Amino acid sequence: MAFTLYSLLQAALLCVNAIAVLHEERFLKNIGWGTDQGIGGFGEEPGIKSRLMNLIRSVRTVMRGLRPPFLGPEPTRARCGGLSHPPSPSAEALLRVRGVERLARLMATRRALKAVLVDLNGTLHIEDAAVPGAQEALKRLRGASVIIKFVTNTTKESKHDLLERLQKLEFDISEDEIFTSLTAARNLVEEKQVRPMLLVDDRALRDFQGIQTSDPNAVVIGLAPEHFHYPVLNQAFRLLLDGAPLIAIHKARYYKRKDGLALGPGPFVTGLEYATDTKATVVGKPEKTFFLEALRGTGCEPEQAVMIGDDCRDDVGGAQNAGMLGILVKTGKYRTADEEKINPPPYLTCESFPHAVDHILQHLL
Repeated sequence: MAFTLYSLLQAALLCVNAIAVLHEERFLKNIGWGTDQGIGGFGEEPGIKSRLMNLIRSVRTVMRGLRPPFLGPEPTRARCGGLSHPPSPSAEALLRVRGVERLARLMATRRALKAVLVDLNGTLHIEDAAVPGAQEALKRLRGASVIIKFVTNTTKESKHDLLERLQKLEFDISEDEIFTSLTAARNLVEEKQVRPMLLVDDRALRDFQGIQTSDPNAVVIGLAPEHFHYPVLNQAFRLLLDGAPLIAIHKARYYKRKDGLALGPGPFVTGLEYATDTKATVVGKPEKTFFLEALRGTGCEPEQAVMIGDDCRDDVGGAQNAGMLGILVKTGKYRTADEEKINPPPYLTCESFPHAVDHILQHLL
């Protein structure tokens, strides 16, 4: 059979795909091309190594959903035991390709990095234990000419108590550098001039001092394990049926504790939404307004910022939807293949906060 230029090109793509399906940690890293190397920074010209790595990853993404015509359709086992042929390309593959293209366009419009947003629980620490090397990494990041803001969805404690926890862990952080979803919730309550039923942890009530809560006409819900029982939730349910607005501090599915993963407020918010046929106003991550509010006063645009966090949806996905870059760390609530749950994918996935700082200092500044 004569080989045409088209068939030779298809064969070359298959060869690249054969390399691409090998995990970067097993192949690229062995030849010195690790996953956090050779990625261009803000406005810098990518090198040959970076271009080859991007080609490999792009081909891998496309080839997951496409099959060359000369190989024929890929058979799959049907229910009756016969063979059927799936449609090609798959919608999922095309969506991921578009996500990669969107991330590429985002990179093309980057400006000089001015701000780094950092998640707290799961990224810098897990309850009363610091992520190994996080304190020293933060010191190194402070040595660079960037603004650092700490953004968190925590509703288990007030900003003051959170700061005390961080300082006991020897993190060099000041209170004015912390922006919490509790702050965003209070701002909205004051704007709407409502009297909220506060479904938050008792330790978080300090951030709502001065807010009128008697005879409530709104429901504010965060993470409140001690209050998530039938009588309290039923009271919230009845208020919502009477027309009270539902304000969710955030809708995280779960979070990381020392003893393992635990339910977040998201399932409880969704339950109230379902029961009352209403929709919550969410004020924390991953809402775009949360990230923009965190940048207020810094003089930075989203295109000049990067977010580091352990939650692929709330931290990374939310930040990238706001126009920032997102770095996902494999600590805290991270689970294998989380980076494949959002589209576009994270700008970078790395082992921990210190590795993220190394990348920023080497490639983004």
